[in-house]
Amino acid sequence: MDAATRLNRRVLEESPEYFWERFSQYAQTWPVSPEPLGSPLLEVLTPLGPLFAFDRTLAPLSGSETPLILHGQVEHWETAQNTSAVQHLKGGQYRMTGQVESVLDASFFVLQLEGSGGETPLRLVLAAQNLPGAGSWVTVRLLPPLMVFRPDSSSR
Repeated sequence: MDAATRLNRRVLEESPEYFWERFSQYAQTWPVSPEPLGSPLLEVLTPLGPLFAFDRTLAPLSGSETPLILHGQVEHWETAQNTSAVQHLKGGQYRMTGQVESVLDASFFVLQLEGSGGETPLRLVLAAQNLPGAGSWVTVRLLPPLMVFRPDSSSR
C-alpha cells in the first residue's frame, strides 16, 4: 500500500468495544441463528428477511436474541423511491433501499428500512465517504462483509 493510499484511509472503528459504546443507541434486538460452530457468521432474522453478518464479538452467542448493531461500508449510493428493500448479492454483498434516519458525523449515517405490516424498522449504521442527506431515500450497495456488533466484552 503506498503512502497516498494510507493517508486517504479512514479509521472507522478504534475497537469493537468502542464501536459498540459509540453507536449502542442504534442497537436492536432480533432473533439470531449462529452458523455452524466456529463460524463467525450470524443469521439475523429481520422483517425484510435474513441477513448474514460477520460477528465481531468473540464470546459465544448465548440465547436466540441479542442486541445488535448492524454495520456496513457503502461502496456506492444513489437516490431512490420511497420503498424499503434488501437484496443479497454475490460474495456477501447487499443492496438496500431505505430512508436516511440521521447523519451522525462526517463518516456515518443511519439507514432505516421499513418492513411490511408495521413491524419495527431495521436500522443500520453505515459508513460512506460522501453522505446522503437526512430524510432522503437511497439505495446503497455495501462492501462485504456486513458486520454485527454485540455488547459482549471479548471481541475479535
